Amino acid sequence: MLAVEDVLTYHFEVFDNDNISGFKSVKSTEFTIRVPGLDEVFNDADKLQNEAEKKLTELYKEAEKLNKELDKISDLLKKDKKEITWEEKEQIKQAAEKFEELTAKTEDIKEKLAETQNKLDDKNLLSKETLEKYMELQKLMDELSNEEMQKALEKLNQVLNNMNRDKVQENLEDLKKNEDLFKKSIERTLNLLKRMKVEQKIDELTKRTEDLEQRQNELNEQTEKSDLNNNTDKKELQKKQEDIAKDANKFEEELKKLQKEMEELKDMPKEQMDKAVDESDKQENEELSQEINKDLQENQKSSAMQKQKKLSKNLQQMNKMMQQMKESMQMQNQMQVYSDMLKLIDNMLYLSKEQEKLKNESANLPYNSQKFNDLSRKQSNIQRDMDMLSQQMNDLANKTFAISPEMGKALGEARMNMNSAMQSLQGKNGYAASQSQSKAMGNLNQAAMMMKSTLEQMMNQSGGQGGGMMSMMQQFKQLSQQQMSLNQQTMQMMQQQGMPDMQQMQRLAAQQEMIKKSLEELNKEAKETGQSKKLAAGTEKILNEMSEVISNMRTQKDIDENIIKKQDKILSRLLDAQRSINDRDFEKERESNSGRNKNQNSPENKNTQTSEQDLIYNELMKSEKEGYSKDYEELIKKYYDELLKNGVKK
Repeated sequence: MLAVEDVLTYHFEVFDNDNISGFKSVKSTEFTIRVPGLDEVFNDADKLQNEAEKKLTELYKEAEKLNKELDKISDLLKKDKKEITWEEKEQIKQAAEKFEELTAKTEDIKEKLAETQNKLDDKNLLSKETLEKYMELQKLMDELSNEEMQKALEKLNQVLNNMNRDKVQENLEDLKKNEDLFKKSIERTLNLLKRMKVEQKIDELTKRTEDLEQRQNELNEQTEKSDLNNNTDKKELQKKQEDIAKDANKFEEELKKLQKEMEELKDMPKEQMDKAVDESDKQENEELSQEINKDLQENQKSSAMQKQKKLSKNLQQMNKMMQQMKESMQMQNQMQVYSDMLKLIDNMLYLSKEQEKLKNESANLPYNSQKFNDLSRKQSNIQRDMDMLSQQMNDLANKTFAISPEMGKALGEARMNMNSAMQSLQGKNGYAASQSQSKAMGNLNQAAMMMKSTLEQMMNQSGGQGGGMMSMMQQFKQLSQQQMSLNQQTMQMMQQQGMPDMQQMQRLAAQQEMIKKSLEELNKEAKETGQSKKLAAGTEKILNEMSEVISNMRTQKDIDENIIKKQDKILSRLLDAQRSINDRDFEKERESNSGRNKNQNSPENKNTQTSEQDLIYNELMKSEKEGYSKDYEELIKKYYDELLKNGVKK
């Protein structure tokens, strides 16, 4: 078997079966196979990725320039003439050709991204999550040159021959719309690529530390078996240790590069990255390798082996930090996306209701009514809020693949129908305005339903993998994270000064309702699959407490400490449930102890003087003893700090 950086040269030789004149042969040209090293594969992938990012940036700038040019041409076409001039026709043709040229350039970028994906995937250097995002990115790139764009170009070229100003202007507007979508898609693809590069880089650094740790462990064994009086053995050990030192230094360089890249992006685990860089600096692995080689040179085998073990431990620690960073980033991004999507859904439904009120006012308004001006002003306010909503969705689309083109299209159609409604109101046609307003409502509701469906799929997705009890434990972990995030938002609202925000109250209630539905689905799934006994006995209590919180949020005028305490109790029970599943799955011999622990930790068995803060603090203490991952322990710590910071009373 060929090892890394081994080179094999070979050729083919074919003989005939000429028994009379003698056997003759012919040789092929020589071929060479070389197995690339890990560093080489990553460098090649970086080069391809950077080229794709550079080309996308250039493409976006060109698209911006073309967008401005199309605006100028559109203004020129507004002249009061029947036919377009030859100069105008040439300008339009050049703009259309430029648009075609830009869409063609996306193919080269797609190829580079596909090549990057294949290089890393072939060597099993991509995590499942990053690989899925590469595939999503390819889908986005496919959408950059779609059928609608081609049709818009074809129609424009056809009407240009007729020279009719109105027709040309109408088709130019279609092209402008498609070019604007193209520009926004390029921007989104570029932003998602930058975020994905960070994830892929963390995958890379994790693989680098795994490789270094494995090589160092093998070298430790080799050193133990070697005779340092044999110069050949000694030189081989020193060479391998030098190679490890060189690659450890490369790891540090790449780690610091990633630290800088993270600074440019939001929602990144920057604190953990800073800790990883500090830890890497403290370890001084390059210096440690030099000391090992010095010991080997002086035949100090015992000292060399002791330092080698320390180096192995250092590399193991760095590998663990990389894994925790990836998990933390995924969790942090996931919770932010959940929160942003819930806000968007809430805002869409709010706008839909406002549009419905206006539709009811417009429907039977007589032509001579004095209310048209007032309704036009209200419609203008809704359209302004609609623009803000579209920007919120655009911002979220730049951070996640969860926002589909169909959602954006629904909002775009809502905006168009609002424009039609405004024109009808200005023309004092109440019935026509109400028809357009009704369509806008439908568009908003459609977008909200699509986003709600996507959100529910995302919230349940991780639980569908792995099967059995591990699946349930993952789902309870996810529910705990969602509840923790919601509790923090509720506390922040309680601390706000001034009049309570009823819209925000309803949004928080909707979030609690979604968590409750997810738990109900999990409970139902457990019963259907015969796993209900494995769930914590308090699941029904959690659902009842959630119902109480939802009811209080929907009927009360503001957040009080009763709601805060109930939410903290819910979180405590969810954490108990997760640990209970973990105990049953991995520590079956401790069933009686598990039961006793549950009684001790149940809120109703605690002294009434104990605060909900203490419940969470107890969970934090348990997390250190009972096997929670480090990143999850950190999440509980942050939540406990938030409780203290916000000063929730006992």
